[in-house]
Amino acid sequence: MRGILRILVISAVAVVMTGTAYLAGFGTSWLMTHQMGITEATQAVGRSSQQAPSARPENFDVFWEAWDIIRSQFYGPVPDEREMTYGAIRGVLRELGDPNTLLIDPKAAELDRTQLEGEFEGIGAVVTMNEDGQLVVISPMEGQPAMEAGLQAGDIILKVDGQEITGMSLTDAVLLIRGPRGTTVRLTVLRPGTEGLLEFEIVRARIETPTVAHRILEESPDIGYIRLSLFGERSVDELKQAILDLQDQGAKAFILDIRNNPGGLLSSAIEVTSQFVSGEVIVTEKWNDGRQRPFRAQRGGLLTDPDVPLVVLVNKGSASASEILAGAIHDLHRGILVGEETFGKGSVQQVYTLSDKSQLNVTVAHWLTPNGDDINEQGILPDVVVTLTDEQIQAQEDVQLERAIEIAQKQLAGSS
Repeated sequence: MRGILRILVISAVAVVMTGTAYLAGFGTSWLMTHQMGITEATQAVGRSSQQAPSARPENFDVFWEAWDIIRSQFYGPVPDEREMTYGAIRGVLRELGDPNTLLIDPKAAELDRTQLEGEFEGIGAVVTMNEDGQLVVISPMEGQPAMEAGLQAGDIILKVDGQEITGMSLTDAVLLIRGPRGTTVRLTVLRPGTEGLLEFEIVRARIETPTVAHRILEESPDIGYIRLSLFGERSVDELKQAILDLQDQGAKAFILDIRNNPGGLLSSAIEVTSQFVSGEVIVTEKWNDGRQRPFRAQRGGLLTDPDVPLVVLVNKGSASASEILAGAIHDLHRGILVGEETFGKGSVQQVYTLSDKSQLNVTVAHWLTPNGDDINEQGILPDVVVTLTDEQIQAQEDVQLERAIEIAQKQLAGSS
């Protein structure tokens, strides 16, 4: 059994379990982390898991008595042993009253693990399951096998290697399409507006999934925009490259967008935050026995100069590791938070890979902002509150980004 540490939010886990969009080939929501002992962070939490397991209760025989009766007497079909075991574990976990302590089945756990590593083997396309249980391509990834083979946004994948997938779970459909690089997968596709079905034979490849996107804003060429979608293993390297690239293009102020970022690795949160603050405590872990451990920002960050304007976009989807970053930026007065109150996920999970490759996430600590605030179920209120309505989203009117640009421009004007 391996213990590993991660910071995650339950809404992200829900994507693994039920799914709204995956990377075909594919990925899932991004959650996983390093093995215990590799990083200082994992060592810190790992200590609490080294105690000997408590003795099994003798009255657990009652469970088997009840199960034998159900199996022999129940009128309808009964679950198999695996389903029964998972159901029993989840029932116990519900009694804890903590939505972040949970069990993830092996298939979802495997997608979980590969996603945070930042690479997987497949065809490279973002997919979702529609209301009719059909697997729909949201977009093929630039330069990847799916795009090169001719898959298009809106395509409906009906079969994988001749097997019908309509009505299948998103996880199962994704796993059918994924596979070792160099192997071929055959997809049967319905393309709206096109008569008949299309057949695609696509050679799988190793797909890298970047967590950082960046650009110079056309409306303000001296402002660099960085979008961070997840705190993964490669995020800090991608962030550094984005900062350097934007500086080479003349960026003098920066907007960091962590809206709808569900979190990820504690180690990544510390590394990323260290690009903006230096030497100070950015987060403190607090265990239920009162012990605390502070984590200081690493030195040498690229944007620690307080004279460089920084605006951070947040919303209710900014959770966990995103809130570590937002909390540090806010409490240490490094930048201005713009948007909506964050999710409020201030707990740390120890992640165990069980013997059947399922995954058990156990809340072991809470974390505090530099000012000592526990934001769990509270969230962080931004300095400048800007609400984005559904109508504005549909009309692609990003008033939060517009406000962030205005603030950055004023700061630039004031420093010139």
